Amino acid sequence: MTMTPEQTADLLLGLVAAIAVATTLASTACLFWITRTRRDLPDHAPPVTIFKPLKGLDEELEANLSSFFALDYPAFQLLFCVADPADPAADVVRKLMEQHPEQDARLVVGCPPFGLNPKVESLAAMEPFRRHDVLLISDSNVRVRPSYLRETACHLSEPSVGLVTNLFVGRGEVQAGAVMENLQLNGYIAGGMALASALGVTCVVGKSMLLRASVLEAIGGFEAVRNLLAEDQVIGMKVRKAGYSIRLSHHVVENVNRRRGFTWFLNRHSRWFKIRRRLALGAFVAEPLANLATIGLVWAFAGESNLAWGGLLALFGLGMARDGVQTRWLGGSFPKLRHLAYSPIKDLMLLPLWFDALLNSHVQWRGHRFYVGRLTRLLPDDPAGAAPARRRRGSRADVGSAARRVDAAPAPLRPVEGSTVPAPE
Repeated sequence: MTMTPEQTADLLLGLVAAIAVATTLASTACLFWITRTRRDLPDHAPPVTIFKPLKGLDEELEANLSSFFALDYPAFQLLFCVADPADPAADVVRKLMEQHPEQDARLVVGCPPFGLNPKVESLAAMEPFRRHDVLLISDSNVRVRPSYLRETACHLSEPSVGLVTNLFVGRGEVQAGAVMENLQLNGYIAGGMALASALGVTCVVGKSMLLRASVLEAIGGFEAVRNLLAEDQVIGMKVRKAGYSIRLSHHVVENVNRRRGFTWFLNRHSRWFKIRRRLALGAFVAEPLANLATIGLVWAFAGESNLAWGGLLALFGLGMARDGVQTRWLGGSFPKLRHLAYSPIKDLMLLPLWFDALLNSHVQWRGHRFYVGRLTRLLPDDPAGAAPARRRRGSRADVGSAARRVDAAPAPLRPVEGSTVPAPE
């Protein structure tokens, strides 16, 4: 029996839908398995230095940082860094340090020029003040429970483990952009990280990265990633290349997203798509095969059977169920029903960004335009004839000057004027 072109298209799209359903269910199963309650964790709690780079007043910043002062852990040091002495985040840190005088905490103000990635620049500025041989890199929008450090650092009891990272759950959504962001984090992103971990694929997110200082030094230190957009993932790739394994802890941290607009959501995921294209081209090319809403819509309008329209409803429903169930599993509560309606909407909105990332390697980041090269290397790409880029954060030269020092050795770290801490001896 010969099939018509319409029937052939209907069959192929049905197969694509089946693949999407299978990968979705597999990723959810991996997520449940990895984040199950563990009672067999090793009793290993080495002293840890926590690096917290800060810039501006992130949403609920004080509550986020306060959770780190409340960690239940034998010995840890907290290092905070702001590049600008006038940064309001510095006052939040000082307030918390006054409330917890017993805690080993230090605020570093000012960052000597180091590279094009301001987060790495802050990390490098804190490095001279590190007291312990294990370091944890944590973003400012992360909130943790008291058991976080114990349930993360314990994995370093195995000498073969070079880096430990954590899953995260988006919480606190109010505006539409934050709703879509948290659904994407808790659904597709969380499941994808769990599936990657189960398959032994490197997937590291800088919201929580724990590693030994000796491992960081072996892969070239912060200098090796100072001009990269995705320093976190590249650190993970270098750690695995050095012969170490990467462990995904079952402990889930919170990522607070409350008042975010559509533009913020789209810009963020535009960058993420371009990062994935540069670091994992095969997985990037296959991503549309996991976009449930888009596959369902294409199948419904391209097919000629009632099955295609039934498939549309099933795929829309599966995507909403995945996002809702995984949000409940990771965060303890289901999203509001009206928020779940955004699940297929954000899937459809992400597809044009995927096509843009396929053809366009430029990003707009922190007020400047960059070309994203191999391994997400940043190259300034200001339009010809544009006015000189404004100076960023007092202690830095403008972007044009930064471009000239991309391949130069970084300046030696030193305290800058206005620093609240003395130079290390």
